[in-house]
Amino acid sequence: MECHRYSYYVCIIHHRNRKAFYELFAGKDLLEFILIRRWERIGTKGQPGKKQRFLEESGMLKEYERFRQERIKRGYLQVNQTFHNIMNLEANASNSHT
Repeated sequence: MECHRYSYYVCIIHHRNRKAFYELFAGKDLLEFILIRRWERIGTKGQPGKKQRFLEESGMLKEYERFRQERIKRGYLQVNQTFHNIMNLEANASNSHT
């Protein structure tokens, strides 16, 4: 699968006990354009993902941008996926001590 766009977001609000990630992938397989969204609490594997298929790249990119703006409005910050890996390691370490 060919990658056209990829974004990774996190939202951490301690006083609301919220630690979430949201992943957006826009790409093309053999026949059509695909937008994949995946989210969950940091420290878990996440949902398998929601896939949307598009016949045209412009429709896929428009929807990608809409979801991107929605995440930012909801307090998510775009980060490198390495951040997610570090947070998962910390969450797993704290769970093993309880």
